[in-house]
Amino acid sequence: MTASSPTTTASTPRLRRSDERGVQDLGWSVNRMTFSFADYHDPDWMHFGPLRVLIESRIDPNEGFSEHPHRHAEILSYVTEGTLRHRDSNGHTADIGPGDMQLISAGQRGMLHRETNPRAAPEAHYQLWLIPERADTDFAYHERKPSADKRRGQFYPYVSPDGHGDTMPLHTDAFVSAGQFSPGDQPSHDLSPGRGAWVQVVDGTVSVGGVTLRAGDGAGFTAPNTLDFSFATDSEVLLVDVRMDAPRIWE
Repeated sequence: MTASSPTTTASTPRLRRSDERGVQDLGWSVNRMTFSFADYHDPDWMHFGPLRVLIESRIDPNEGFSEHPHRHAEILSYVTEGTLRHRDSNGHTADIGPGDMQLISAGQRGMLHRETNPRAAPEAHYQLWLIPERADTDFAYHERKPSADKRRGQFYPYVSPDGHGDTMPLHTDAFVSAGQFSPGDQPSHDLSPGRGAWVQVVDGTVSVGGVTLRAGDGAGFTAPNTLDFSFATDSEVLLVDVRMDAPRIWE
């Protein structure tokens, strides 16, 4: 049996500093893991609600992960630098760049895929896995490539449980957004009872919920709470709003 993350309250955010994360160095790729994953295990850092994996990954030029399987996972990739190329056993091939997000619902039958950096320049992205609420899901592939204007000064919504508006649908109660901000921007995010928000700073310096976060830092907050953001520098932030007690078909 695996341990769960300690309970977070609105007054005590769950902090994960950049240099506290697990590190996997493959030579051609360095991966920094917020939660336990692969060979890195910390019983205090297993998940945040249905958010099970959060990895900052860098892939060297013309390198990448060979073909490998996944099933029963909602896999999000958010590119922050360079180009990430995806190929899967269901026939999808796609290149995504900075500010783009890809969603793969691996489904009950699973799939094989590979991720590579096809260019002669560095690549960086965040990968998130959310645990689906049901086992009887099918494979699905989605991507969103919003313009820079849509992501500037606000949290742009990429993912939702029902795919409303232009969001991508996934099989758990979670909303994922991201934005680029400047000093003077003051967005806020309201959390309903029973929900939590994971704030991950991609770049810059961010103040939220009484704490200051810098590049690579993350923090989990729970409801009821209103998160008011301010920025000391130009910043890029991922925001994951989850139902904390959402059913999870695996741990």
